[in-house]
Amino acid sequence: MVFANKYHLIIGGSMMSWNSCHAFSLVSSPKTTNSFRCTPFLNRVPVSFLNAVESNGNEGGELISARADDVQSIQALFLRQCDADGLMTKQNLEAVPELADLLKEGDLLPDELSDIWNAAPKFPCDGAEEKIDVDSFTQIYRDIDDLFEDEDMEEDGTAPTSAGDESKSSAVSAEVINGDDEAAALRVRDEKELETVFKDICDTAGLLSREALMGWDEVKLLFDDNLLGRNEFDELFDQTIKSPGTSDQLDVEGFLSFNVALDDLFEFDDEDEERAAAVVEEVNQMKPVITETDLPAGVLFSQLADNDFLVGMEELKRWGELQDMIAEGDLMPIELQNIFANVQKADGAPDKVNEDGFYILHDAIFDLFENDNEDEQTEAEDLMAASLEAKSNLLNMLADLQRREGLSGLECSDADQARIQEAAVLVEASSNNLLTQKDIQPADVAGSWDLLYTSSGMFRYNQGLTGLAGSVPNAEFGGLKQELIADKYLFEVKYVERIAVKSAPENSFDASVNGDWELKKSVSLLTGAPTVIMSIEPEKVEYGPTSTRADHWKSVRSMNLLDISYLDDDLRIMRGNTSTDTIFILQRSK
Repeated sequence: MVFANKYHLIIGGSMMSWNSCHAFSLVSSPKTTNSFRCTPFLNRVPVSFLNAVESNGNEGGELISARADDVQSIQALFLRQCDADGLMTKQNLEAVPELADLLKEGDLLPDELSDIWNAAPKFPCDGAEEKIDVDSFTQIYRDIDDLFEDEDMEEDGTAPTSAGDESKSSAVSAEVINGDDEAAALRVRDEKELETVFKDICDTAGLLSREALMGWDEVKLLFDDNLLGRNEFDELFDQTIKSPGTSDQLDVEGFLSFNVALDDLFEFDDEDEERAAAVVEEVNQMKPVITETDLPAGVLFSQLADNDFLVGMEELKRWGELQDMIAEGDLMPIELQNIFANVQKADGAPDKVNEDGFYILHDAIFDLFENDNEDEQTEAEDLMAASLEAKSNLLNMLADLQRREGLSGLECSDADQARIQEAAVLVEASSNNLLTQKDIQPADVAGSWDLLYTSSGMFRYNQGLTGLAGSVPNAEFGGLKQELIADKYLFEVKYVERIAVKSAPENSFDASVNGDWELKKSVSLLTGAPTVIMSIEPEKVEYGPTSTRADHWKSVRSMNLLDISYLDDDLRIMRGNTSTDTIFILQRSK
């Protein structure tokens, strides 16, 4: 009795047959060659076939049996006995009517079925009970059929294989194993490796989401190296068949199929390889770009010249310094073309120059930049001269004012104030202003400074910072020194104001104001422009034996909040935060 020829599929009372639809999917890892593996799940079977089986089954159709060489019939038989996940336990297998009859009649021994079951690949499951998919069921079905084929051959009188024949068969088998089967063994090993990877990255249900797959190290590496785009990944994932009952989850077979499709992206056909080889050969034949700068014209020509010792526009593309000039906009392509067009060409080469012509070309190009450099240098020198002149004019004006009106301009006229304001504006706009060159830091202003001039109404009304010059008989303002201390943790300010007693100079004394200070970046309330504010918090006023809290001393507030409008190494101009006409000019102490 031949098991394979004994059975066929009858549904709804009629025999059904289909064209072969056994679906195979290409499976590999990015590091291995491709291999074929039969897809194991319910979603691998054509939908029309599933509908037909389900429809006929619901109408009471009887499944009698399936031929071992009829893949779709075996799949239909499997569908009748598998669970909702498209898997089958050994108990489900033993319940298949055909196998149950063979076991009952003793034609198939339990040990034989157990050996066949143990040899079949199992589907990875979280539970302790082993399960098989449709591919393993097909293998088991055929292995059982093979048992009956061997028996039928002996019953038909076919001579058993002789020792000599066995030897020849073994030799042939060894040759196959050493050839094609060796590659097949490698493919199986690679599949096992991928299945191990799948177990590491899948969830507890044995499924893999799009996000989890994107987090796989090998996919992340392809993303990082720009070898795989997100759109390509999404397209591959969407085309991969999902696990039964899900719309966006891959089982192990889907994972293997995804890897196959991923490998296909990096496969080149012969034409691709030929084109790539041609590009590599072309690149190898290209001369390198000359990256050195300021090379003598003769050296540059020798490196650029072609085999005929000539240079054309194509050769100039290898002149790195020239290409940088063009890329940065310092030299327009039309300028280069015009210069090259005006240089006499070599005999017999209307589009190339010889060494003499290259010298002319080289000099003409750099003459453009020499003129520009001279203009820039002249402009910078003019700006510097203007800045120095503006600063010198201001300092001279203040020195003259001090000789005529006394210290800090407390008694100067409105006309003098207007002239100083104009001079200060020119200094603030000069190129020497550090505010236009860098972010001002506390270290830039730290140190000791002398007040040269102020137009502050409060300062002039109180005859100084503390107001003591206006309250002590026969006294006058004798000057103000500001000392700014700045280190990593300490920002302190100390004002020292000289109170000069005109009738008895020996009774003159110093008053000091101590406090904290800091620099703040802000926006001017009047102009809307960025500004740097010096903020000072006076804490204590001391003179002689007297010491009092500064917050009780209103006159000291005149310098509490000022915008720094100009700063260089030895001059600082500050203006009122809410009144730009209020100006303080200080010079670094010598």
